[in-house]
Amino acid sequence: MAPTSSQEGPLTPAELGERLARFPRARLAHLPTPLEPLPRLSERLGGPSLWIKRDDATGLAFGGNKARQLEFRLGRAVAQGADCVVAGAAVQSNFCRQIAAACAKLGLDAYLVLRKTHGQPADPPQGNLLLDLLLGAHVEFLAGTEEEQRARILALAEGLQAQGRRPYVTGWTDVAFGALGYVAATLELWEECQRLGLKPAALVASSGGATQAGLLVGTRALAWDLPVWSVYHGGHGPDARPRVAQIASEAAQLLRLPFRFTAEDVLAFNQYFAPAYPDPSAAGLEAMRLLARTEGIVLDPVYTAKAMAGLVDQVRQGRWGKGDTVIFLHTGGTPALFAYAGEVITNGTNEFLQ
Repeated sequence: MAPTSSQEGPLTPAELGERLARFPRARLAHLPTPLEPLPRLSERLGGPSLWIKRDDATGLAFGGNKARQLEFRLGRAVAQGADCVVAGAAVQSNFCRQIAAACAKLGLDAYLVLRKTHGQPADPPQGNLLLDLLLGAHVEFLAGTEEEQRARILALAEGLQAQGRRPYVTGWTDVAFGALGYVAATLELWEECQRLGLKPAALVASSGGATQAGLLVGTRALAWDLPVWSVYHGGHGPDARPRVAQIASEAAQLLRLPFRFTAEDVLAFNQYFAPAYPDPSAAGLEAMRLLARTEGIVLDPVYTAKAMAGLVDQVRQGRWGKGDTVIFLHTGGTPALFAYAGEVITNGTNEFLQ
């Protein structure tokens, strides 16, 4: 089903860039990120020509997709005169780790409410939590539901405001602005594909929100026939397509684009996040080893490893042929690998230990 649209034609890349330029933006990421071939993985799988968009190389405390999103989210915060940022997610949140780094870079205080999951926080702290603390974030833990966490975030922001601070709450409150980061990424990827002479048959990523939403808006605005598939990670219920469609529609509205999206417009593989979020999967850990040992590129166990497992399985099923080009978007998250060392080391990575 095609997105709802008026008769207005597609934008040129320059025109889309002009619309993005109307929004305040804090330059945080190392851009453009590399777009690289994966020749040994492609040969191993015997299917399409695989490429990787290295958004694990955005900088900002080990990189990741949140750096692009935070450029627009925290651009708003700075424009509004905020002096601190309040947010929250799970203990091993990549989002919170990059918020802590962005706040340090911008001279803002970061306040994080982290929800306990998967036996975290560990003692001593590992992974993203270790980096949150190193970067100077004020951290508190909560053993409750996502709704209770949101209530605590808002209460914390109100308390800071009562003390004379100027807090900016980011997360569920400004997700459409985060999607603008991946509208901009679409422009970057389009330019790279033009320069390299690539005509990709698909883009595959791990997303359940702003990343895929922004890519949908960007490709639609440019009338670029690039199917954007998400290998869903399971962090927002059993099916994130309605959520992604809503975020994409809100981002399109921000950009004054005449189209909106429904869940039917969102392409997603929902079968690869088992056993549960945020638990690693056997197939994901196998895919992590495969990419590491063919291309020297490391994935994380919660998001990108499962996304690669989905890509590998779809290639093996013959979804794309040898004449096709498929791009994998590496959204980062690798610091969390160290918090899952037990699962990683007991699932086939230790066979070379003497």
